This record gives sequence, C-alpha cells and structure tokens, in this order.
Amino acid sequence: MRRFLNKHLISIAIYAVSALILLSVTLSFYNQKVMSDALETQEQADMVMRVSENTLLNIRQMDISGRGYALIREDGFLFWSVANARRENRENFKTLDSLFAIQDYSDPVNYPKLKAGFKKYADMYEEMVEHLKNDDLDAYKAILRNDFGRTFWPINDAFTNRLYEFEEKLVEKAQERYERAIFQNTIVQLLLLLIGLPTLIFILIKLRKDEKNRTALLINLRENNKKYLFNDGDNRFRGAAKILNGSIENLKKAANYVRKVASGEFDVEWEGMTDENRTLNDKNLAGQLIEMKKQMQLADMENKKRIWSTEGLSKLTEIIRNSEQDTKELTFEATKYITQYLNAQQGSLFILIQDEGDENEKHLELSAAYAFDRRKFVDKKLQIGQGLVGQTYLERETLLLTEIPQNYTFIRSGLGDSTPTCLAIVPMLYNEKVQALIELASFKKFEDYQVRFLEKAGEYVASAIATTQNNEKTRVLLEQMQQQAEEMRAQEEELRQNMEELEATQEEMRRKEKMMEEKMQNASD
Repeated sequence: MRRFLNKHLISIAIYAVSALILLSVTLSFYNQKVMSDALETQEQADMVMRVSENTLLNIRQMDISGRGYALIREDGFLFWSVANARRENRENFKTLDSLFAIQDYSDPVNYPKLKAGFKKYADMYEEMVEHLKNDDLDAYKAILRNDFGRTFWPINDAFTNRLYEFEEKLVEKAQERYERAIFQNTIVQLLLLLIGLPTLIFILIKLRKDEKNRTALLINLRENNKKYLFNDGDNRFRGAAKILNGSIENLKKAANYVRKVASGEFDVEWEGMTDENRTLNDKNLAGQLIEMKKQMQLADMENKKRIWSTEGLSKLTEIIRNSEQDTKELTFEATKYITQYLNAQQGSLFILIQDEGDENEKHLELSAAYAFDRRKFVDKKLQIGQGLVGQTYLERETLLLTEIPQNYTFIRSGLGDSTPTCLAIVPMLYNEKVQALIELASFKKFEDYQVRFLEKAGEYVASAIATTQNNEKTRVLLEQMQQQAEEMRAQEEELRQNMEELEATQEEMRRKEKMMEEKMQNASD
C-alpha cells in the first residue's frame, strides 16, 4: 500500500484537489439554482398576494363606484364597471390557477366559494346599478339591506389567511435551502483552502524534484542513445523535446535502414553518418546494423552466385540432354553455352582420343571452338603434355592465368586482334579421369565462383562425353553386329538354296536309279 501511495501520490493529490474544486463548482451551480428557485418562489408568492389583493380591489372599486353613483347619480362615478371587474378577475383567477398548479397548492373549500361569491357579488352590483338607472330606489334599498358582503367577506378572509400562511411557509423553506447551500459552500471553500493550498505546494515541490530527476533521466537517455543507438558527436543539452525526438528519429532511421536492407537495398546509407562520427559508432546499433548490412550483402552475393551457378548447370544439363547423340554437337553446344554464360570472348574444348592401333597412346583433339558468337572450324591435335592444355591434362588441376604468355593466343574480332586478360584451362573429370579440357579466354578475370562453376560444369560435360562416346561405340558395334547378322542370314539363305538344289539332285538321281532298276528287271524278265 505504501509503495502504491509513493508511486501515485501526485495523482492522488491532484485528484483530491480536483474533487474539491469540482465540488465547489457544483455547489456554486447548486447555490445559483437554489437562489434562483428562492427568488422564483418569492416572486410567485408576491404575485399570488398581488393577484389576490387585486381580486379584492376589483370588488371594492366596483362597490365604491356603485355607492358613489347611488349618491350623486352621475355617470362619471361609474368609473369601474361590473364588466371591467369581471374581465380583470377572470384574468386574475387564470393566473391564480396557474400559480397554484406550479406551487402544488389546493384549497378545495374556500377557493371555489371565492370564485362563486365574486360572480354573485358582481351580479348583485349589476342589478343595483340597473335599479338606480331606473330610479327604483325601493328595489335598490331592498338589495342593499340584504348585503351579500356580510357572507362574502368571511369566505375571502378564510381563503386569504390560508393562502398567506402557505406562501409564507413556502418562502421560508426556500430561504432555508438557500442559507444551507451557502453554508455548505463555505465549508467546501474552507476545505479547499486548508487542503488544496498545502496540496498544491506539495505538488509544486514534487514536480520540481521530478523535473530534476527527469532532466537527469533525459541526460542518461541521451548518453545511452549515443552509446547504444547512434552518436552524432554533439554533446550539447538541447532539452527534453530534442532528446526524445532525437531518440525517436534514430529509431525511425534504424527501422527504415533495416527495412531497406531486408528488401535488398544494400546501397542504403545511415542518415547522419559522417567520416567524423563513424568511429564513434563502431559498437552501437548503427555500427552493428552497418556491419550487418555488409554481412547480408556478402551473403546475398554468395546466394546470387549460388543461384547463378545452379541455373547455369541446370541449363547446361538441358543442353547436354538435347545434344548427347553426337559428340561434336555436344561439345560445340556445351562450349558455346559456357563461353556465353561466363561472358568470355573465346572458348575451345579438347577431348581425349585413343590412338588407333595402340591402346596406350592417346592425344588431345580440338572438338569445338567458339568465339564472338560464331562457330570456329579448326583442326588441332595436341600430344599429352604439349603446351598449357597438355600440361594441364597431366596435372589434372585448373590453370588460371592473368598474364598470358606472348603469342600464346589472340582474340580476333572485326576490330582486330587483342591479347586476352585472363585464360582459364579446366580439366573435365569423369570417374577421376580427365575426359576433356576446356580453354576460355576473356578480357576480364574469372572470379572464384566462376572457376568453381567451370569445374562443376566440366564434370557434367565429361560425363556426357563419356556417355556419348560409349553410345557411339555401342552404336558402331551394334551396326557391325547387324551387318554380320545380315551376312550370316545371306549365307544361310545361300546354304539353304544349295541344300535344296542338292536334295533335288539326289531326288533326280534316285528317280533315275529306280528307272534303271526297273529297266534292268524288265530286261531280265
């Protein structure tokens, strides 16, 4: 609990002061409403009193007007007619009905009697004025002797007394609510003063202390930002906004840098990195990301080389498969493709040939030559160990030269003759034996991965050459066997015909012998 209070003390203090302020404001609005209600209640009570008095005044004015007219008999004394009294009190009673509904006041006994008594009083005076105008004093006096006022005024007094008592109580209650609200507001103001002022002083001290801690934290953030993220070499304290925005910008730079590197944009540079601050960022995130980019770039290059080699060998396999019926065609297509794939200017392929009549004697024979997108027809034979090609055959290792011996070879084109910059002679091995050699000449040095590709491609071509040569030998043997079989079939046919002729001769001899025997037998008989 104590740990929670220490952690949230400022928040609790602010909430407490805010609650007191809110309570004070709420009470202020409440007091304003209470005052407004009290004033409205007072105004309603005053209006009820005025309207009630005005109602009675109408009756009195009507009475004075009628009695003056009875004494003087001049129309000028009829200043307040019964019609005026009726109209005024009709409006007065409407007002009273509305006010009573608002105040929730009800007098079911006296109020209806008051209304009925006023109507009766007005009717009586209207009749009395009519008798006076007709000079019927007896009728006037008869009505005057039965004065209705003696009955009406007690009803009016009962209604007025009850109404005044209700209005006084209503005003007293409104005044009490107002005074109670003023008292509550005073208490809250005192609490706000006693609690809020010390709390605000405490918050101010706490905020100053937090400001110092925050400044120290920001300085620490700036130093760690330089140490672990990116150091621009600027040691000035530029305020919280600059430090925080700098950290955010550095993180954005890191995210953007990683995103571009991940998408293969290896030419991206860290924004803000200069020769002056590069050494300051060797160990932080910026330096590590730059190093990561270098490693990823190397890995990407190796991957591209691997893909390049794989695709090249796959295409070479397809070419070999389409050309494996003929050694000459196979070696040319392979030489052409390898020369073009490595952007070399000239390529030659020598195959190992067994000398006729001597199984131990072999030589190297140029089987295919290709230069500047053209097939070259050149007859060339090399003895084992003769020249660079013959020596490479004996050593069975790739020969890569960047200094070509004088007059060794020229790359001939329509622009003239030029000595190549790089020469590669690769033995093509099959079953650990050199089956052929390929010689490539180029104006650019062959990279290590290209040499490895040549060696691997040499295994494919050597295997295909061996297979093709074996197929050709097998085809020759098969043709020889077929020819021998044809000759044997012809001999068999000739022998069969001779046998048939022999049998026919023997049959003829047996027939003749039989005829001789028959003749001899006939002769003896």
